[in-house]
Amino acid sequence: MSGTAPRVQTDIELVQDVLDGHEESFAVLVERYQKGLVNYIYHMVRQYDEALELSQEVFLKVYTGLRRYDRHYKFSTWLYKIASNHTIDYLRRQHISTTSIDAAGDDPDQPDIPLPSPEQGPHDALQMKALFQDTLDAIQSLPESYRELIILRHFSFRSYEEMAKITGLPIGTVKNRIFRARRLLMETLEESR
Repeated sequence: MSGTAPRVQTDIELVQDVLDGHEESFAVLVERYQKGLVNYIYHMVRQYDEALELSQEVFLKVYTGLRRYDRHYKFSTWLYKIASNHTIDYLRRQHISTTSIDAAGDDPDQPDIPLPSPEQGPHDALQMKALFQDTLDAIQSLPESYRELIILRHFSFRSYEEMAKITGLPIGTVKNRIFRARRLLMETLEESR
């Protein structure tokens, strides 16, 4: 019995397989990214059914545009860029209102909201759950451009460089908006207490 596991194909290899006519390789890419993509879109639109539908539309766009994929970039960055644009277009069609923000700042790495510890008692866990829900609500109230960056950073775990490529913004703008969004979130959460 040999102990070697089969080699997992890279995204670029799978893309090339699809372009070479092996369409079943696209199913591997979908399986690899579907959960994260649905999660990302869900945090943008806050409706699970819409997130599922939008993710399917994104994968269709990716499939039909696969020949335009630039292999100098990570496939996931390209995928999330398409998802970002598609979701923003969807939100604009929904006429979701946003609010303006005037706060400015320099430090994009303010401390994040703490997650509940397994050692917490039921009361603490309930308080953390309420704080988490308040945080999700506060994220939804952010202007669209800030909300997208917060979701990319804290729910999809994208680097600043990836976020800049996905949104088409300079990295300095990404960091500044993340800082402003975090500040606005903290202010909103303090007001709700």
